Amino acid sequence: MTKITIVDAVCGSGKTSWAKQEINNSVSQDIFVEDDREKYIFVTPYLREINKLVKEIKIDFFQPSNTDGKGSKLEDLKMLLKLRKNIATTHEIFKRLDVEALDLIEEMGYTLIMDEAIQVIEPVKDIDESDVEMLLNFNIIKIGELGKVSWNYEKYESKSFSRYGDIKIMADNDTLYVENNKAFYRTIHTRAFEAFEEVYILTYLFDGQIQKYYYDMHDIEYTKKSVIHNGKKFELVEYNPQLENREGLISLINVYEGNLNYNFDSRETEELNSKELRKVKKYQLSSRWFNEVATQKDIAQLNKNLLNYFTNIESTATNKIFWTTLKNVASDLKNKKCKYAFKKPDTDDEAYSKKYNFLPFNARATNAYGDRTAMAYVYNRFMNPHEKTFFTSRNVSVNQELLALSDLIQFLFRGCIRNGEPMNCYIPSERMRKLLKDWSEYKI
Repeated sequence: MTKITIVDAVCGSGKTSWAKQEINNSVSQDIFVEDDREKYIFVTPYLREINKLVKEIKIDFFQPSNTDGKGSKLEDLKMLLKLRKNIATTHEIFKRLDVEALDLIEEMGYTLIMDEAIQVIEPVKDIDESDVEMLLNFNIIKIGELGKVSWNYEKYESKSFSRYGDIKIMADNDTLYVENNKAFYRTIHTRAFEAFEEVYILTYLFDGQIQKYYYDMHDIEYTKKSVIHNGKKFELVEYNPQLENREGLISLINVYEGNLNYNFDSRETEELNSKELRKVKKYQLSSRWFNEVATQKDIAQLNKNLLNYFTNIESTATNKIFWTTLKNVASDLKNKKCKYAFKKPDTDDEAYSKKYNFLPFNARATNAYGDRTAMAYVYNRFMNPHEKTFFTSRNVSVNQELLALSDLIQFLFRGCIRNGEPMNCYIPSERMRKLLKDWSEYKI
């Protein structure tokens, strides 16, 4: 059975340094034949982090490529596996691993080190409820345990069903699931973690992340560890959140408390009792609030608040700011301080980070904003209701509070606090501020 270790430690505690240390130590072992040494696949969200990795370790890592214009990065990765090379790649390539690649990983005996939890499920686009209903009614697909989809029609290439070729491929790879007979979800194959000899996931607050619920759904066993520096080297120890020095970290975070946290909701609240008012505040700035409740006046006020905060409350140069909100409202909130690109942002690209200062609310791993001294988190994070149902309908409990806190902490650590420097923060959601406070007091 694969040994899976979750290295669950706060940003900046040394998770990646430990991983590099372990890789370098494998070179120092008294093994004369290189092929007998431990082989690694290192997976990280961004290419730039891979480039940093290969400069700081003693063994050669190879990146899948298709620079010749032929084939694909996945096919190139398979060739590297056959050659038993150490491989460094991105989350996106890892998500594409097929049965052939997984067989090679198992045969060659690799260790996986994954920087940050990966997106293990995602909805299948361009397929709606009517498509699912038709495939079921014509007995094209079968639904198995946990809602796993299998293909049951060999002549799918006929005109009636040829557009579902991708669905067949996902079903044949055991990565397709149906939710409530209405929507398809593509998942990562469980063998993407079970085919390795050892697996290390470097992350923080794993208990609030989608990958944890995916593990629970499939009864995948793992252990959690903390990481420390003992004065000579980094080492893994029994998981203990008290090792995180949250008191010192929160002392670097200057969270704004003032009228800008409360003046953006134009609904009348005077007639509400205390319980109703708490409910209103709990869901302010959530996806539903933005999409169903907020008025144009509310959005305009939030825009003014952002500009006011970065201009008057904490006067900050544009190139020292980073901020976030839902992407579908970012264009309405952008202003001369808060920059937003309509194109899909490459948030780990230095050129992009200098021109724009918007990051997705769940940004991770990038260090391109480490010099930013002020931030705004204009969002109240809840799990997507369909994703939540995907797990709860399979008897998996989810923790909405830890999920929201995990994204907020990760976002905060994109800025200068990762370098031990103080940072000004505008977090207008009362719920998100409370989660941060509870975290600092070890209540969550």
